Amino acid sequence: MKVLSWEELRSVQGQARPMAATIGAFDGLHLGHRELISRILGREDFASAVLTFAGNPKRILSPSSFRGELTSLGQRLELIDSMGVDLCVLIDFSGDFSKLPGRQFLSMLCANGNLRFLAVGSDFRCGHRLDTDAEGVRLFCAGFSVEVELLKAVLWEGHPVSSSRIRKAILEGRVEEAALMLGRPYELDLRGGAFEAAGMIRPPEGQAAPPPGAYEAAVSYDNGESLPAIAALEPDGLWSFDSLLDRAPNRLRLLRKVSRD
Repeated sequence: MKVLSWEELRSVQGQARPMAATIGAFDGLHLGHRELISRILGREDFASAVLTFAGNPKRILSPSSFRGELTSLGQRLELIDSMGVDLCVLIDFSGDFSKLPGRQFLSMLCANGNLRFLAVGSDFRCGHRLDTDAEGVRLFCAGFSVEVELLKAVLWEGHPVSSSRIRKAILEGRVEEAALMLGRPYELDLRGGAFEAAGMIRPPEGQAAPPPGAYEAAVSYDNGESLPAIAALEPDGLWSFDSLLDRAPNRLRLLRKVSRD
C-alpha cells in the first residue's frame, strides 16, 4: 500500500488510474469501517484509496473530553493495508485543513485525485463546522460525474457500531463486547512504550485504556511470536504480568477481564 499526504496527492497532476475512495477517521477500523472499505475494493481499473487523518480530529476539536484512540496510526495503517487497499492518504487536520469548507475539499479531491467513486456512511459530514452532510456530498460530487454510495450503519445488538460505542465499552472494561464490534480483540500498541523493571510496561500515551484490573491477554513480539498472559493494569497506567517478561513485546491483546479489583 502506498501512503501519501494530502499535499502530495494534490501535487500529483492527473492520477494515472481513476480512484474509488472512502473518507473517515477509521478509528479502530471496526466492522462498519470494513464495510465501507469493501465497497471500494475490486473495482476493475480503479485504484482503491482510503483518506484518513494522521491524528483523530476529536483530539483537536474536543481535547478535554476525548478519551483516547482505538488504534495508533501504525496499527491503523497496518489494518488498512491488510484489506488490500492500494493507497492511503493521510490528512493533517491540525493545520489549515480544519478550516476548509466541505465543498472545497471535495472539489480538490475530484480534480486532483481523479475521483470516480466515493463510499461514505449515511451520517457522514465533512468541512469546517461539518458544513456538508452525506446527501450534500452526493449532490456536489454528481457535478463532477462522481458516483457516491451512502451506506447505512452496521448494527450490533440493534444499534450502530461506532468508534464512540467501542471506546465506551473499553473504558468500562467490556473488552469482549468491544472485540465483537471491532471484529478482533482490542489491542494496545506497545511500540515506543517504556519497558520498566520486573517486566512492567507503560504504553505510549494516546490509546484508550480499560479500567485497572486483571485481564486475560496475549503479548506479541516483533518476530511474530505470541504468548498468553494475565496482564494487570495498575491505577498509574503501568501494566504488569503474571510471568516475568525478559524482552519488550510490541502489542498487548486484551481478551477478557478476569478481575474487578
